[in-house]
Amino acid sequence: MRFWEIDFARGIAVILMLIFHLFFDAYYFGKFPLEGIFWYIFPRFIGGMFIFISGFTFSIAYRRLKRSFFERILKLLLVASGITLATYLFAPERVVVFGIIHFFALASILGILFIGKPFLSLSVGILSLFANLYVSEFRTKEPYLLWLGIMPSGFQTLDYYPMIPWFGVFLIGMFFGHYYSKRPSIYKENPISFLGRHSLAIYLIQHPVIVLILHLYYGDIVERLFIGSHFISN
Repeated sequence: MRFWEIDFARGIAVILMLIFHLFFDAYYFGKFPLEGIFWYIFPRFIGGMFIFISGFTFSIAYRRLKRSFFERILKLLLVASGITLATYLFAPERVVVFGIIHFFALASILGILFIGKPFLSLSVGILSLFANLYVSEFRTKEPYLLWLGIMPSGFQTLDYYPMIPWFGVFLIGMFFGHYYSKRPSIYKENPISFLGRHSLAIYLIQHPVIVLILHLYYGDIVERLFIGSHFISN
């Protein structure tokens, strides 16, 4: 059963993601400055949308489609590994070791423990958000706690969604999903819902497409990509 209103909400997040990554990729190649509080909040708002919706749908669908969820976790682990490898090859100074896809894989595994426990989900979710006030200040010499939210000094990456605080957002989504009751939806099949249903595929192909668009506009993007130069200002 499809929840078209959920697909629609995810489709909105996909559109916002594509807008941000168009500007971010231009920034990466030195073509556009990303400065100011808006460019700090905007990507985190988008990531929060995806994570909340993922937790929301996880609590609804897991009980019906247990087998497919384990297949989904395996797919996410494979995709996450591919992203790490690709960024290691093309942007080794900012390799993605725990980005949003890595997060979804681990959150899906841990989320199983909270199925059918809405108030535990809400309590741990809120606690995780507050814990970030302290965890985000810690620094270590080793990267072993990156997944949790404790970074080594000088750590840089293209994408980073640690468990604290983002698992809290996922769990809060699970809390609301637990009380969701399916009702007739006005959001039937439409282009935005289509984007939402194919969000992972769009996530994977977006950057090559954006790079091509930027190359057509600026004329030198592909050369900059393959000569191994990196243009992000520190």
